[in-house]
Amino acid sequence: MTPLERVATTLQHKEPDRVPVAPLVCGAARRVYGVTYAEWSLDGEIQAKSMIQAQDLIGFDGMLTLVDLSVEAADFGQEMVYPTEDTAHPNYDNPWVKNPDYYEKIERIDPAKTPRMKEMIKYCDILMTERGSTVPVMGFVYGPLGILSMMRGAENLFRDCMKNKEQVIKGMEVVTDVLVDYIRLMAKTGVHGIVLDTLFASNTIMSKKLWKATEAPFTTRLADAIRESGSMVMVHNCGNGVHFDTQMEAMSPVAISFAYTPDGCKDMADAKAQWGDKTTLIGYISPAQYMYLGTPEQVKEECKKQIQELGKGGGFILATGCEFPPNGSLMNAIAMVEAAELYGRYPLT
Repeated sequence: MTPLERVATTLQHKEPDRVPVAPLVCGAARRVYGVTYAEWSLDGEIQAKSMIQAQDLIGFDGMLTLVDLSVEAADFGQEMVYPTEDTAHPNYDNPWVKNPDYYEKIERIDPAKTPRMKEMIKYCDILMTERGSTVPVMGFVYGPLGILSMMRGAENLFRDCMKNKEQVIKGMEVVTDVLVDYIRLMAKTGVHGIVLDTLFASNTIMSKKLWKATEAPFTTRLADAIRESGSMVMVHNCGNGVHFDTQMEAMSPVAISFAYTPDGCKDMADAKAQWGDKTTLIGYISPAQYMYLGTPEQVKEECKKQIQELGKGGGFILATGCEFPPNGSLMNAIAMVEAAELYGRYPLT
């Protein structure tokens, strides 16, 4: 099977030739192509060439176009820092949203003309042209609360959600309008799916009640825009105790990428029993424990355990719980693919 056929079969909750595998190599791809992180962060063509070379080297089954969590915030005006060998991030000393009144100052922008979202669209377009016939390509969009956190700072945003909720919502309304345009442009490239990052919908970050009262309605609108544009809705949430129930209610994703046991589940076997027939499970190798600090042998053993735990009957993609460490050993990404070949052949034993 091609990677595209393998993943498509899995998303139908059927068993392909083997469990698909996705180490979520994103920023680490620039090391294969031989450019700095700063160069990679700002150029869609370099991002695409890096990802293609990384897939050639490692052999993974899907391409995720995550660059960093500040792509959209930068285009709304947030001052950025672009390290030479590390992930781009906001200038935390100079947030764009300086007080709650600033949420109402956020202006609508055109993603086709902005510095970073425009390059993301180029990134998707090149990947689809070069690999889209055989390899799944997933666009990536940070949720509106996440974008505001990049422009305000997480601590202040949480406080604003409690004390100035209506102003936060006004900011999300403008951000969501722009994201709908962004999604439509991204979907025009033909990407197979678009991943919405809804990090705040997890027990360690925000209560279900508060998330449903703030971001949830906007994620519904974004998910509808993805489906209306002919792409599949997927969700990424690497928080602890992900709210699978509210995510399914708000977005009805075909797959959820996660790092920890979902809320309301005793363990991963219970997660498979509760959710395995409702959505495809993507996860959940620890990027820090295994991809960064582990050895290839340790990676393979953990992959074997998770395949046995979640793989039967399809509906499971072996993946890291979040992005592969940008400076982690690529040998561990290769070990994940080797583990899928060794232990992920159907029928599983």
